[in-house]
Amino acid sequence: MKNIPIITGVTATGKTAFVNKLSERVPVEVINADAFQVYKYMDIGTAKPSKKELSEVKHHLIDILYPDEHYSAGIFFQKAQQLIADILNREKIPVIIGGTGLYVETLTNGIFNGPAKDIKLREKYRKEIKKNGANNLYKRLEEIDPEYALRISANDKNRIIRALEVYDISGLNFTRSHELFHQPPKFKYDVFVFTTERSVLYERINARVEKMFERGWTGEVKKLLEKGYTTDMQSFSAIGYREAARYLDGEMSFEDLLKTIKKRTRNFAKRQLTWFRHMRDLKYIDIMDKLVLKELEDYIAKNCQ
Repeated sequence: MKNIPIITGVTATGKTAFVNKLSERVPVEVINADAFQVYKYMDIGTAKPSKKELSEVKHHLIDILYPDEHYSAGIFFQKAQQLIADILNREKIPVIIGGTGLYVETLTNGIFNGPAKDIKLREKYRKEIKKNGANNLYKRLEEIDPEYALRISANDKNRIIRALEVYDISGLNFTRSHELFHQPPKFKYDVFVFTTERSVLYERINARVEKMFERGWTGEVKKLLEKGYTTDMQSFSAIGYREAARYLDGEMSFEDLLKTIKKRTRNFAKRQLTWFRHMRDLKYIDIMDKLVLKELEDYIAKNCQ
């Protein structure tokens, strides 16, 4: 088999529908690369594939965790590689689907197995940023690791903190640490980014959010809260869940809830595109061009067996 196909891109661009259509031609199995579809009971708000879609094509890494459990790019990387090997051994075609850019980048580039996080150090850095902004920490990063500092934004607080944390723990700057502790990917990939012009994307996003509420999204959140899950959990950082909980508590109107989630989802789409822009060797697919979609389907059917 040649490169493993990854179907990623902006939210609400029909990635699952494309692969389900592809499955009519070739024996595919899907590996989910969405950060929140792994959680049980969170179906509507995460745009999880329907029961019909799940019955038509075998999906992996969906509904594998409870909402109070932890998930990360590192866990995804290890599990996805194991699944790819297993699917290939069964002479099927693994297709990765999901719009979490960090997971896609981790899978294609490999993972950093450096020092574990230090909660106290991180808290110290966060307090400094809150008090003085990120500029002083970024200047320190420029001194100890000018190469890595050039690759990130001076406002990227999380990456600045992680790089300084690694240096303080190991004495090695982030660039050198990656050379020593990098675990490369076992497979090669073709990454296809689904997108189209912004106005069309926003229309699709707005329509999908409305449909989610028609399907009972607020009821889904209510059941989660009744089960004892709380809004401070990692799973509730999925767009809309904390806002829906606030609506259920009477803190906002339904009109404001709908407006807020539409806006947050549109902003998320912008961040997705920004993330993909700094990745290399991507192939952008305009979802409104049926000929391009057909060519992609033909390419995967021909080259991935």
